[in-house]
Amino acid sequence: MTGATPAGSAPGDIEVRRFQTADLGPVRELHGSATSGARLRQGRWDDDLDSIHDIYLDSGGEFLVGILDGRLVVTGALRRVNASVAEITRLRVHPYFQRRGFALAVLTQLEAFARGSGYSGLRLVSELFQSAAQQLFIREGFRETGRGEITGVGVIYYEKRLA
Repeated sequence: MTGATPAGSAPGDIEVRRFQTADLGPVRELHGSATSGARLRQGRWDDDLDSIHDIYLDSGGEFLVGILDGRLVVTGALRRVNASVAEITRLRVHPYFQRRGFALAVLTQLEAFARGSGYSGLRLVSELFQSAAQQLFIREGFRETGRGEITGVGVIYYEKRLA
């Protein structure tokens, strides 16, 4: 891959910022490459990518992107569920840039946004096979609240109380 950053780049090397309309193409591209192994990757659950401002930014949530050397390599979003709970979603890292702390950098900023916005709890869903993501969530204080299926795919539900 041309222009790639050498392995071992520090998470501080990325710029994490709020989504801008010009980011939509790269967000969709990252979503496709980061979910190539995911079974829940296509269908109505992708419709929110066509309405990021309405669903996230204008509704009490947030949508962040991480840029490394001019390339969008990580995304993460926070969606308002109700006045006290928000859902972490769209946490995606380009496969080439995984395991470098980029997801943690975005997750940390989303949690800070949630606290600052008055949310007292977070929730999220992970597919059963996403063990690295599950380890991250548990390390960051999320606890498993149940398991189920979405369109025939096994998932784990997590929650975290915010102080």
